[in-house]
Amino acid sequence: MAVALNATEYMFQGEGITASYFPGGAGGPITEGGTETYFTYQDHHMAKAFGQQDIAVNQIEDVGALISVPLVKEDSFALGGGAVTTFTVIVPAMGVTADSPQSFKTKSITTVQAAVYVERLAFPALQTYKVDHLDGTASIHALPE
Repeated sequence: MAVALNATEYMFQGEGITASYFPGGAGGPITEGGTETYFTYQDHHMAKAFGQQDIAVNQIEDVGALISVPLVKEDSFALGGGAVTTFTVIVPAMGVTADSPQSFKTKSITTVQAAVYVERLAFPALQTYKVDHLDGTASIHALPE
């Protein structure tokens, strides 16, 4: 079953991470001529805002919606591109109404994808993962017109 992302705001907090997802945009500070914010991320080392084009939403049957954003992209001459760090949060299915925000527990996965500089038949794992436990809230707010 696909997860209906019908809340206007999903907030996630825990283990030094604060993130928000706005499926319809209009999140964060709205600036004239600026890009609408669809996702924000903050930890002890960085704070970033992402537009719609930076977000990947993948529906996984019986798991939930996986919302991913690239935290770090390194340009290099590596085969297939440079190293990439991606933040992914799992959003479970839930019913949300304007007068009934929902709280939930979830996980995030921070993936570090190594760069490949030499093509080999045998090589070590290219991805490492860090899993964090987050508290989430899904709510509906009126969006500015």
